[in-house]
Amino acid sequence: MHKIVLPVIFVTSIITLISCEIIDPFNSIILPGRRDYTWSITEINPGYESLYLVRIWGSSPDDVWAIGVSSWTPTCIWHYNGVRWKCDSINTIVNPASIFGFSNNQVWLGNSESAIWKYDGTKWFKYGIYTLSGFKRICTNYFDGQSTGDIYCVGFAENDTTAKAIIMHWDSLQWKFINIPNIKVSLETIAIELSSGVLIMSGTVYNPSGYVAKIYSWDGQDFKELASEYGWSFVTKLGDEIYATLNSKIYKYSNKELVLWKDNTGIGINSNIICGRSRYDFFMKAQDGITHYNGTDFMTLYKTNLAIQMGTVFEKDVFLIGYEYTTGKNYIIHGKLN
Repeated sequence: MHKIVLPVIFVTSIITLISCEIIDPFNSIILPGRRDYTWSITEINPGYESLYLVRIWGSSPDDVWAIGVSSWTPTCIWHYNGVRWKCDSINTIVNPASIFGFSNNQVWLGNSESAIWKYDGTKWFKYGIYTLSGFKRICTNYFDGQSTGDIYCVGFAENDTTAKAIIMHWDSLQWKFINIPNIKVSLETIAIELSSGVLIMSGTVYNPSGYVAKIYSWDGQDFKELASEYGWSFVTKLGDEIYATLNSKIYKYSNKELVLWKDNTGIGINSNIICGRSRYDFFMKAQDGITHYNGTDFMTLYKTNLAIQMGTVFEKDVFLIGYEYTTGKNYIIHGKLN
């Protein structure tokens, strides 16, 4: 009788592969994110104008847009072509608040003055003005979508005495308002569950006692409140999963509910998930700089005192907006895997 002997190399490969994978309570295996980044930082200088960058998005590491509030309209939109950042002037009132797209020739920009703009690969143009009866203006705060013909944006409509949440949808032909309950909240971020098409949104209610953070879901019929507490909230898509940051706690959206996934209370990490590729490869802001979670622990990869809340990530690149409150200066921090 012959003995069957497995090659040592084969057995060792299996053991090595298993040791590099992480199994979490949601019973899936994800490779931990790499940490061997080379970092650089660029000041976005609008000259003598004031600027506060609020959003960043790109179709590739050679096509990245950053937008913000500026004291002079032509300095509110910036573009990176893989070599340098350049101001992309529009000589009219824009006041951008959100940006999103699927390619370098279809980029959507929402603003705080009831308009949605579009970039066609060559120029920006005002696509349309959108108003609601009884309200002076709308503000679109955030976009997410599943395809070029299926995009949502969220925000609020307001007049002198009241405000309400809004959701708009692009169906490849037009932008139109979605009929939702009249809720006095500013919807601020959105992520779409790919498997169901359910929208998960964060929002803020402003009242005399403080800011109340909210998390909602909308499935096309029911507008449901999932969480509420004083503080701030943010929703983020990591791969095909959705996570909601509520103060120092991170929740995973699962089976129509929020499930506590990680509690960062007391460890010096009190920010939203800035961006990431998976739940074991994402970035947050810690007290001493930009921290990375790889499924096992947090590690500060870039030390900075800048305020950092927004970023966009690609296969080997990450771009983060940094703001210095004492000087009013804006920066883009670029990390590239070696």
